[in-house]
Amino acid sequence: MPRNQLIEASPLSKQKSKSAKAKAAICEATIDCLVEVGYGKTSLNLVAAQAGFSKGALQHHFHSKEDLIIATANRLLQRTVNAPTHSSSHSNLSSPRSTQTVSTAILFLWNKLVNTPPYRALLEILTAARTDVALRKRVSHTLQEWNTALNEQAVATYYSREGDEEVRQLMSMTRNFLGGLIIHERHGRKSSESLKQVKKWITLIEPKLKLRTEKN
Repeated sequence: MPRNQLIEASPLSKQKSKSAKAKAAICEATIDCLVEVGYGKTSLNLVAAQAGFSKGALQHHFHSKEDLIIATANRLLQRTVNAPTHSSSHSNLSSPRSTQTVSTAILFLWNKLVNTPPYRALLEILTAARTDVALRKRVSHTLQEWNTALNEQAVATYYSREGDEEVRQLMSMTRNFLGGLIIHERHGRKSSESLKQVKKWITLIEPKLKLRTEKN
């Protein structure tokens, strides 16, 4: 490519990078608002103030609350798919040990992924989508892709003598169970009680699953 074309492309590249950073900051502010005040009270004005933008600057990137929520949901779902499934020596979230068990893997899932502000924000969106038809219509396809990706990630991580479908079912049940604990904490359940139930759940499914790293 001629040098003058590289020079002409540079400002556009910088603008795209600036726009991506702005969108990321706005989505992170949306997550904070969803956790702090819930879906109903999260507004463009509140998010703009949280992100340090004017409302007009925010709407340059997201025209409506629905657009903003969908972008944030996509970001949260992708973050969940990209998260490590268990701790390893290669993860900055991990313990130093690289050899894990199903127990430590699920505790890692609970402590580092589910029992976190971003996951609470995701639950706010998914709960709102139950009654918000427009929101549900826009988020449902992404949600289906998310479930499929997590199921295949589970199959790549665990194995069962009953086959891959057993792995998909058990890990789907695990996600639903852990998410339910977070919902109950909104109504006064103590985190210590939730952790006890996570450990009890592990005793029920651990005999049925093995990490693929343990297979041999």
